[in-house]
Order: sequence, then structure tokens, then C-alpha cells
Amino acid sequence: MAARVRVEPAGVELTPRAGETVFQAALRAGLAWPTICYGQARCTACALKVIDGHPAMDPPGPEEQGVLRQLAQRRRGSVRGTRLACRLTVTGQVTVEKKGVKPADESAPDPH
Repeated sequence: MAARVRVEPAGVELTPRAGETVFQAALRAGLAWPTICYGQARCTACALKVIDGHPAMDPPGPEEQGVLRQLAQRRRGSVRGTRLACRLTVTGQVTVEKKGVKPADESAPDPH
């Protein structure tokens, strides 16, 4: 089964390549994905919530686990289902929620 990521509420679907993160797949697809550090696993702005497809995700590595622990401390609670798009790779069908995802050309200021 091919990897596919449905991003809500934008209603877009990504097809990540083998080993490609959700964030990388979004950029390749011409989407603007909220970020500050552009894939360095530092800002947590790319964090998403996994709605469905947990078995089709690769487990978080040590770097992502550490960042998620810090995020949980800042939020003073659980970050269950939260992953970093800049570290998340998938092997099948996954549905995620991430507000602010849109076509990259919509994020550019209107020159007129």
C-alpha cells in the first residue's frame, strides 16, 4: 500500500515518498505548512495531531521524543497523538489534523 496522508481541515492529500517526512511531502506538493525552523525539530510549529492510521506511522525517534516531552511540559498535559511533521514518516494511510496548511501561493502577500 502506498503512503498517503490526508490533512484536515484543508482536505488535501499527500503522497510521501519512501523515507520522506510529511513536512517534506507537503513542501514538494506546493503547500505552506506552519513552521519556524523549517524541519530542524526545534520550533514545534509543524506539530500535527494524528486522527487515524497510527499503525502506518514509523515510531518517533529519540530527537522527536525529546521535543514532544518538552511540548508536553509547556502545555502542561498530554500530547497523545501529536507528532512533528518534520520527523513523521508513514508507510500507509494516515489522517492528520493541522490548521494553517494551504497552497503556498495563498500564503504569499498579494502584490496588488
